[in-house]
Amino acid sequence: MKMKMFALLAIAASAVLVSGCAKDTGHRKTTGVVTVDGAPIEGATIVFIPNVQGGESGSAITDAQGAYSAVSGSVGEGLLPGEYKVTISKREEVVDEDQAAFEAGEITYDELQERKYGNGGLSGTGAVGENLVPEIYSSAAATPLTITVTDDASKNKFDFDLKFEE
Repeated sequence: MKMKMFALLAIAASAVLVSGCAKDTGHRKTTGVVTVDGAPIEGATIVFIPNVQGGESGSAITDAQGAYSAVSGSVGEGLLPGEYKVTISKREEVVDEDQAAFEAGEITYDELQERKYGNGGLSGTGAVGENLVPEIYSSAAATPLTITVTDDASKNKFDFDLKFEE
């Protein structure tokens, strides 16, 4: 019985020591939900731009419910405390019909290249799909969105309901 108790105490002490060794990087979990006119938007890209020179930026991609969790460049989870500008964008996917025809086996690789580059010149469409969120939120210079990340985890949830002008 004493041996079992000793073993359990040793395991508990190890767990405390190991958890105590985790280094706090200063990054704080930052989450929220993005909606457009009240509806969640999936696959939107969010970029967090620090308001201080040389600060560390972060980003996130929304899931089917519009939820996100910010990721920083250096450690992977959360953002450093501070103020950030926020940009949000999502572009409609543009289908390259020539590429689709090649992948379906309808045209050869040489035909694909001829269609894309023609007479030696680059003639790809370079098409960019329509922005599915209001343009103002996609520009760092124009976005009105800002957040302030703090050490208080309960205050680091930021929801954004983007509105198209009516």
